Amino acid sequence: MKKLITLIWLLGMSLGYSQSIINTESILKDIDSASTINFNIEGDLKYGNIKLIELNNQLTYAKKFGRNLIRLSLGQEYLEEDNEKLANDWVGQARLNHYLGLNSIFSFVQIQNAVSLNLKSRYLFGGGYRQNLYTSKEDDSNYFDLSAGVFRELEAYGQENDADLKIENWRYSLSAFSNFNFFKSFSLNTSVYCQLNSANLKDVRFFVEPRLYYKRDNFGIYLTNRYRYHSTPYVPVKKEDQEYLFGLEISL
Repeated sequence: MKKLITLIWLLGMSLGYSQSIINTESILKDIDSASTINFNIEGDLKYGNIKLIELNNQLTYAKKFGRNLIRLSLGQEYLEEDNEKLANDWVGQARLNHYLGLNSIFSFVQIQNAVSLNLKSRYLFGGGYRQNLYTSKEDDSNYFDLSAGVFRELEAYGQENDADLKIENWRYSLSAFSNFNFFKSFSLNTSVYCQLNSANLKDVRFFVEPRLYYKRDNFGIYLTNRYRYHSTPYVPVKKEDQEYLFGLEISL
């Protein structure tokens, strides 16, 4: 069994707050016929004129069995400033792909909260189909896929001096995934998600994450940009947020 434990120290700049889309695509490049564990952690501690504690963690486990691939992910974001807790957000997701050659049928469930978005709870469940459009004959880790699916969305937002706002939607999901290796040690892994409200197509959520890797043996560095956009937020928060992250990766 191959086990990969990845420790990532992240130096980043962020704008706004996250919008609840989980990307586990980048872990696919490390999955062999057995299993993979991916762990990342980032933190920021400041004392003096301002006391700031920020911790972000994500653990992803992936395992292949036969023509099936399962991915389990658990993440936390904690933010405290001057002894005031600003965020303690959790997210968990289970995703199953059943492969039909290079294509697959997938299903997933997700549960989370996000204090920064006044999101008290969010439950998702759905599925779809993923179609491979290109795979290199020389290296099957070079690929480009498209997927389409549908999922149910159940959300509860907290409001000051008012009852919780309950949101229930069916959303269409369109996605694109790719990974390309170049110059031997470099690779670019990209994920794009577009999620449309089935009852109001102007209600759109969009996410894109390109991740540039440089990796030699068990050591690697990467640079990634994450951009999220929601055209019609249900509570008074910004429509978009963006972050740039630099990471160091050690594989065992």
